[in-house]
Amino acid sequence: MQEKIKQAVKNEFCKKRILVLGDLMVDEYILGKVSRISPEAPVPVLNYKGRERNAGGASNVALNMYAMGGHIAIAGVAAKDESGLWLRDFLENTGIAIDGIVSEDGRITTLKTRFATKGQQLLRVDQENCEGIADVTKQKLLQYVTSHIHEWSAVVLSDYCKGIFESPKFVQELIGICNKNHVIVTIDSKSRNISAFENADFVKPNNLELENAVDIKITDENSFDQAGKRYLAVSKAKSIIVTRGANGISIFESGKVRRDYAAKAVQVFDVTGAGDTVISAVTLGLVSGLSLDASVVLANIAAGVVIGKRGTATVSKEELVRELNEK
Repeated sequence: MQEKIKQAVKNEFCKKRILVLGDLMVDEYILGKVSRISPEAPVPVLNYKGRERNAGGASNVALNMYAMGGHIAIAGVAAKDESGLWLRDFLENTGIAIDGIVSEDGRITTLKTRFATKGQQLLRVDQENCEGIADVTKQKLLQYVTSHIHEWSAVVLSDYCKGIFESPKFVQELIGICNKNHVIVTIDSKSRNISAFENADFVKPNNLELENAVDIKITDENSFDQAGKRYLAVSKAKSIIVTRGANGISIFESGKVRRDYAAKAVQVFDVTGAGDTVISAVTLGLVSGLSLDASVVLANIAAGVVIGKRGTATVSKEELVRELNEK
């Protein structure tokens, strides 16, 4: 299996074209030094040193897949405000196609601003509109997907519950377009409306998202198994992949026993964005001819690299090959 995975990463990922459609965000960091408490209120005074910005949400999934070697297009909603224009420029300059990004009257670009010192976050300020997108916006996105579906090997739906996928009907229409055109469709979603995921190739909840979606508290292996089977039955997805942190990744498929893959033992610096890395690796693996299980093995390796980095990070094709060579 290991050699087949390595050959897929080295020779197949670069041939694949994939769309990531979802909630687009900008992660902003206001950095500085704290040396005193304000005389006006019992709060620290941050002496401003600089600002950094990263592409977050569905954009981070796109960046992960691009870093692994895929040819990536992105679709979603971003305003023509400062954050939205920065996001478009950043993604396009990276090499990701942005034709699918649309704007909506009265809707701002989601911006998460974190004030931090020496890696310690002091405050986060969110600017966002989490209401469902307008019907005219849905039609623009559906038209874009329909017009370009023949170009892609897979479509990834990345749902951070910021409004893109509030309508189950819209999600089903997207899945239907993919199914009709024999394009793999994979989903990473925080939503509780899991019945909308019928016929998706796989859905990737984490432990907490699994609990919330099926209202089963996970306390042991039995309750975890019960929750996973419930999610699979209600969603009617072809399979679900559950990311379990230190417990690795588990696969549920109808009519098959659960398969568990242990996480790689690494020094953990930051788990931010690890779920984005997992759906990226599994999707690229599937479209490159790997089995679901082999794709999950690859995802575990990729996640092990990412959590060893600070902040929202990606893993490159070269890093994956190096890790596989060490096996």
